Amino acid sequence: MIQASKRAPFLLLAVAAGSLLPMQFSINSALAGELQSVTLTAGLSYLVGALALGLVLALLRVRPNWTAAGAAPRWVWLGGVVGSAYVVGSVVLTRLLGAALATTLVIAAQVLTALALDHFGALGLPRRTMNRTRTLAALLVLAALGLRLWGLR
Repeated sequence: MIQASKRAPFLLLAVAAGSLLPMQFSINSALAGELQSVTLTAGLSYLVGALALGLVLALLRVRPNWTAAGAAPRWVWLGGVVGSAYVVGSVVLTRLLGAALATTLVIAAQVLTALALDHFGALGLPRRTMNRTRTLAALLVLAALGLRLWGLR
């Protein structure tokens, strides 16, 4: 875990990354409207992303350790499949529900899933058991979702 005094840049990075989520939803939704295909949209999104990452890797002269990659647990290779399903789901949800509600639902699901993964130490994560603070965070996320779904109009 990062020391509290050194966390600020990482917190800002998380905020910046999080702000990209509704933009990605909206961009992919617009592309799906043009292409009339959610699956093709997801494929092109990943292709463009892969090309951009390939360029960054080439510029940084990163050399992969294929031996280490081959020795990794087999389930680590499912990240792209999970990500593809995520992109397809986000496009469908954004087109049906709008960016704000789709993003709210996705964020709530992400927080609750992340708390469960941490609690059980799943998928190679160190265990961070549920406590009062984490439980309160989960309840606040659910309250925010409830406000978004059924709140004041």
